[in-house]
Amino acid sequence: MKRIFLALTALIGLGSAVSAQNLLLENPDNKPYFGARLGLDVTSTAGETYDTYTNGAGFNVGAIYNIPVVKNFYFEPGISLFYNTFGQEIATGHNELSVIKESIRNFGFRVPFNFGYRFDFTDDMSIYVYTGPVLNLNLTAKAHFDGNEFVDSYSNSLMGNGFKRADMQWDFGVGYSYNKLYVQVGGGVGVTKVYSDAVDSFRRNTFNLAVGYNF
Repeated sequence: MKRIFLALTALIGLGSAVSAQNLLLENPDNKPYFGARLGLDVTSTAGETYDTYTNGAGFNVGAIYNIPVVKNFYFEPGISLFYNTFGQEIATGHNELSVIKESIRNFGFRVPFNFGYRFDFTDDMSIYVYTGPVLNLNLTAKAHFDGNEFVDSYSNSLMGNGFKRADMQWDFGVGYSYNKLYVQVGGGVGVTKVYSDAVDSFRRNTFNLAVGYNF
């Protein structure tokens, strides 16, 4: 009788382990869902001719649609509004006080096409890893300067003056969800130039921290 009990216990334990593994790698309850996202951006640029650019902060707000593909693989397109800033320091040749510290402000739409894999540890807790291309559609880009004793303040549009209407990045990151809440850490590496003129050009690199809710 004791041996039968031990055998049944072992079978139950094996069944639970197999069930947990299936949940982790191939959750039968996978289904499409929408999600809302709010993120903090840090934008980094490096000029190909001049190293005069500085990092800047910004934000993005938008939505995603998570589509199961096979097992726990998924495709996740989305769209968001973003506002990014970064700086540039330009010496006018007078003296140290005449350095122009521009603030470049960029507003537009961000459209990611991410592919990822989700590890479902329990019914409530999952970890996501993802990567994919991101298209930035730039609506406005302005160079802003508050002025000093040598140069007057200005706010000039860069669209059509070197700043591209669209640029592409390659996205990657890790996400964590508990129940419906979601936290994400990721980044995007510039694939195409966001700015190019006869003097200099650069690509956009971003670091992103986001929170969200999966419906």
